[in-house]
Order: sequence, then structure tokens, then C-alpha cells
Amino acid sequence: MPLQLEIFLEHLLNGLTLGALYALVTAGLSLIFGVVRLVNFAHGDFFMVGGYALFILLNLPWGAIPYPIIVILVTLIVAVFAMLIERLMLQPVLDKSWRIHAVATLGISIVLQNVALIIFTTDPKQVPTPFTTKIVSLLGLRLSVQRIIILGIAVLVFLALQWFVKRTKLGKAMRAVSQNRDMCQVVGIDVPRIALITFAISGGLAGLAAALIAPLLSVTPTMGLSLTLKGLAAVIMGGLGQLNGSIYAAFILGLVESFFAGYVSFAFKDVVSFGLFILVLFLRPQGLFGRRIGL
Repeated sequence: MPLQLEIFLEHLLNGLTLGALYALVTAGLSLIFGVVRLVNFAHGDFFMVGGYALFILLNLPWGAIPYPIIVILVTLIVAVFAMLIERLMLQPVLDKSWRIHAVATLGISIVLQNVALIIFTTDPKQVPTPFTTKIVSLLGLRLSVQRIIILGIAVLVFLALQWFVKRTKLGKAMRAVSQNRDMCQVVGIDVPRIALITFAISGGLAGLAAALIAPLLSVTPTMGLSLTLKGLAAVIMGGLGQLNGSIYAAFILGLVESFFAGYVSFAFKDVVSFGLFILVLFLRPQGLFGRRIGL
């Protein structure tokens, strides 16, 4: 394989991996915004919680747990954690203004980061798995097994999410709440329960992202901050209320960052992604795929 093509494919794979990370985080943000009408500035910190949960489970004193089970456990841990945050801290303010939502979720973010800082310090934690350093060769291109797992599971999760939202009774209830919350209350839909389930799914997606992608990164108390910003950028770029559009926008951001970092400058990759976000706001303020009411 020509060297230039190999480099291009490597950047493409890196971009898809980064896009999968952004998309898993963005899907959770989009669900919460669509159903609960809340912009969760602490959502990236759910990813951080998942990263530290992965670190703890990989370093248990009585022996290692198989990695597939750890992925499931981290997903469930963060889902339950998100439910607790919603029920104990956010549920009382869900009917308030967006300003109250912003203050509440920013406060939760600051608290979570500082708690992680106290418990784990600022030292980055490495969370390698048996698949992190395992390499396979495909058409002359050396691929990390961890990246292949990430992309495969991400595709399956997005397909399952589409089926859940469009085909299941609970998913249809979530779509109904996202379209007309007051009418759903009139006809007897348990709106607080739907909000709680939405947070659980959103947290589970962040936990799954952490279990899959944190092994390629370092876990730190502030690692969720940039993810929240990238996720919000993707939600707006894709179009408010557009779950699929947000996911596509997240992959676009990942690919743009990867190719810019590889061919131009790694130091300014965040600049170009947020520059693209601002450009979309100027040219298509309704988002790349348009806005709509509900999921």
C-alpha cells in the first residue's frame, strides 16, 4: 500500500474513533435536550465518572474482571449515577428556566470535578485493556483491536437507539414527551419517569463511551469539559431536536479534527472544530439537518 494512502486511512480511522466518542456523548446530550429540554453542562463529567469507574474495576485487588463484563458494569454504574443526579439534584428544577438549568448543571460539573480531584489527584490514570496494544493487519494497514471494537459497538448502539426510539412503547413515550410535555401529562404519561429513564440512557451512553475509549486516553478530573463543549457543538450543528443529525455532526467534527491534526497542526485541532461550528452558525443557524420539535 502506498505510504500516502496508508497515512490517509490511519487519519480516517482516528477520525472515526474520535467521532464515535463525540457521537456517544452527543447522543446523550441530544436525548436530554429533546425530551427534558435541559442543556446538561455536566454531561461530559458523566464520561469522567465512567473513566474512573473503569480505572477502579481494572485495578481491583482480588483480580481482574473480564473486559466485556467491565464494559457492561461501567455502563450500568454511570447510568445509575445519572439517575441519582437527576432525581436528587435536577428533578426539582426541571420546570424552571434555562438559566436555572445552566447554573444547576454547571454547579454539578464543578462539584464532580473537584470531588474527583480530591479522591484521585491530578495525576492522569492509565486504563489499558488487553485490546489496547493488540494490533491486527488489514490490507497492509495496522489497526488497533480497541479501535475496531469501538467502531463496531458504536454502530450497533446507534442502530439499537434508533430502533428503541421509533419502535418501542417507551421510546414512543419519550418522543411524545419531547413534542408536547403538557399534553402527555393530560393523557396520563408519567413525565418524571420518562425524564429519569432519559437520564439513565444518556448516562449509560457516556459510561459506554468511557469504557470503550478511555483506554486510548488518560483519565483526569477535567477530561469531560472539552467533551461537553464538543457535544453541545455537535447538537447545535446537527440541528436542535435532530438526534440523527447530532450524531452525524459529531462524526464530522471527529473527522475534521483528525485530518487537520494529521496534515496541518495537532495544536490547533480544537480551533478548527470550533471554527467549523461557528461557520455553521453563520451559514445555517438552523443546523446542518434543520431543527424540529421533538426527537
